[in-house]
Amino acid sequence: MNITFTSLHQIDHSTDEIKEIDISTQSEDLGRYTDRLINEITASTNKRQFEFKSDTTEVRIALSKYLDENYGEASVINSSRLLDVEKVAQSKIAHLNKFIQKGSLFQAVLRDSDSTTIIISKADHNQFLDEVDFTLKNGLPWERRIFKAFLVKFHGNNPVNIYVYDTSNRMARYWWDSYLELEEKFTDTHNTKTSLDVLDKKVFNKIKKVFPADHTILRNSTIGYFRNNEEFELGEFLNETIREYRPVDSNFPKDKTISTIEELPEKWGFDSRFGIKKEEIKKRQVNKIPLSEKIELVLKGHIDDLSNIIKSEQDVEGNKYIKIKSDSGYERFKKSNGNA
Repeated sequence: MNITFTSLHQIDHSTDEIKEIDISTQSEDLGRYTDRLINEITASTNKRQFEFKSDTTEVRIALSKYLDENYGEASVINSSRLLDVEKVAQSKIAHLNKFIQKGSLFQAVLRDSDSTTIIISKADHNQFLDEVDFTLKNGLPWERRIFKAFLVKFHGNNPVNIYVYDTSNRMARYWWDSYLELEEKFTDTHNTKTSLDVLDKKVFNKIKKVFPADHTILRNSTIGYFRNNEEFELGEFLNETIREYRPVDSNFPKDKTISTIEELPEKWGFDSRFGIKKEEIKKRQVNKIPLSEKIELVLKGHIDDLSNIIKSEQDVEGNKYIKIKSDSGYERFKKSNGNA
């Protein structure tokens, strides 16, 4: 894709000011910063799908102006709208001693032979001590970029993909609802239900017979992630459950499993970031493990420290056992074990 337009506006809702920055006249570092920002947004999994509430909202109209190559007019509309929205949002949270971070609004138009992609991103400013004069200054963070972003891909005048990104712990509602005037394509209930079902059917069930020990551990870790977090984020989920996981079976296809999971949201229609609905976990957390024709072990949910609660052992004669740490189970079976 070719970048056909970029703009940068500093937005300060506390002073009611917008300052346009000419990227072409600044240092090469600013150009590198914006290039990295585009690459980070387009490659990120930290995103959620949205739809326009209406074709007549202010930002939607500005996007049409971008398609018609009225670049300057479109960028001013979006910058002015963000200033107005942030002033209103700040007034609503001021009594809580909370503040909307000042930042810069970056906009870009990318084109290829059959599509146009438009990016709108607000990068938060951070305070830092200048290493030369040791004065406190504000600026764009170079290493750890904190931003909210919107990406829409058009075929002709028709939007075909709409994504919102947010590097903070929770997606800021004022950004996607008040400013961009979008609505979520998939609900949190749909996302929680679908992601758990698809992980079972397309990942865990396929490793269940060949790699049973790895299946039990990974599925337990997955239920634990959903139980212990308020939001699902694909990259974070993979980091916490599988990327650092050391398989029981050396033949377990860890890299292939990670690749499969990364493709699930696009293939099966759920977001790679969403709020977790706990009631949907309850219906899908049971894991039944057959021990013999007449005995079944039922895991009813996530088990902390699973490897120390349930263990497998083999005696010198080759007999294989399951050992489960359980006070109530011990009382129930101690007679048959000859301990009474």
